[in-house]
Amino acid sequence: MSQQNVVSAPLMWVFLFFSLAVSVATRQLIWLMVVVGLWTLVTNREAMKALPGMKQAAALFACIALPGLISLIFSFNLDRGVSAVFRFTAYGLAAWVVLSPKIEDNDAKRIMSWLGMLLVAWAVDGFVQLLTGVSLLGDPLVELGEEGAIVTGSFQLGYGTTLAILSPFFLEALRRAGGMGIGILSIPVYAAVVMSGHQSSAILALVGLAGWAMLALRSQAVGAKRQVTGFVLSAIIGLLLGSYLSVVTGQVGTMAEAPARYQSFLFQSQLWSVAWDAFKDQWFTGVGMRGFGTYALQQETITISGLAATWHPHLTILEVLSETGLVGLAGYLLLLRWLWGYVQDDRMPVAVAGLVSLLAVFPVGTAVGIYSYIGGNLIFLTFTLLIAFDRDCPKPTDAPSR
Repeated sequence: MSQQNVVSAPLMWVFLFFSLAVSVATRQLIWLMVVVGLWTLVTNREAMKALPGMKQAAALFACIALPGLISLIFSFNLDRGVSAVFRFTAYGLAAWVVLSPKIEDNDAKRIMSWLGMLLVAWAVDGFVQLLTGVSLLGDPLVELGEEGAIVTGSFQLGYGTTLAILSPFFLEALRRAGGMGIGILSIPVYAAVVMSGHQSSAILALVGLAGWAMLALRSQAVGAKRQVTGFVLSAIIGLLLGSYLSVVTGQVGTMAEAPARYQSFLFQSQLWSVAWDAFKDQWFTGVGMRGFGTYALQQETITISGLAATWHPHLTILEVLSETGLVGLAGYLLLLRWLWGYVQDDRMPVAVAGLVSLLAVFPVGTAVGIYSYIGGNLIFLTFTLLIAFDRDCPKPTDAPSR
């Protein structure tokens, strides 16, 4: 691309990820980008088609949108299903805006470093909430009966999940900063992940840590083995610290003060059973994208307090199976295989971004539904940043090795 960037690519990307702290802000920004993309499609279609990366973005989002479209045939909640399918289709238009700025030399390093700083700030937000009872934006600490306290920070439902998914960027930023001792900065981040109270967030963090460690060792950088060892030990210490602090909590809000949506975490095993029943009932197309909650409400044998149409199965693979059936599973497996190909890329920024994108749709995620707005925000940002890195980061044959 020969045009000059209107905005700094690192500033744009970090601002977009920063907006995740207020989920509705990311949603509104994406819809604004959809409008800009639609206007460009109408007024300058050739420019949109010519922009490198647009076809890759369309293909990735199609792995989710097309099965979702087919799932509408037997949807239990057509309005929500149409909305979700339209949203994932519209992401292809929004991609034009974020893919327009080019990732210049060293921009990839800056983006990962600044995202690493964001993760530290979000971790601190969680500690503030744990110690004082409220986050920096005033969100109360939530206690779910025998489940104990859940640190949500300013992310609310997506706190631990977001930290875990983006953690490979943070680790790579530390690695590039040099020195084994700097890995100590990962302690508060991994502690915050565990304090979120979602077992799946800890699993995502461990998968991200293991995946990044393999990529770092593969890079053959000087001192990589010592660095990786130090970072892994620091992360494990952070996970153990978070487990301890989750027990020794500060001021805690009551269940009555917590939003009703948090109650769904108390019924995960029951929701998994209902999701499996939904898949058996509609095994080919599922009950429709975002139709699980409505299906569950219609099951007279289910007695779950607070059950609403907005609830999801709380397990990604079951969400795919129950809401989009075997058709959705085929698209999902294709998507995973495609992202795994990026993880195997020789360019470290691309491989790390591929790992992050893979974590965003990992099969065992429970806290956030991938078809929800929060899940969609993460998918859009991680997928498009991956495409930008893949498009603009020089290949080893084009530039000196890192």
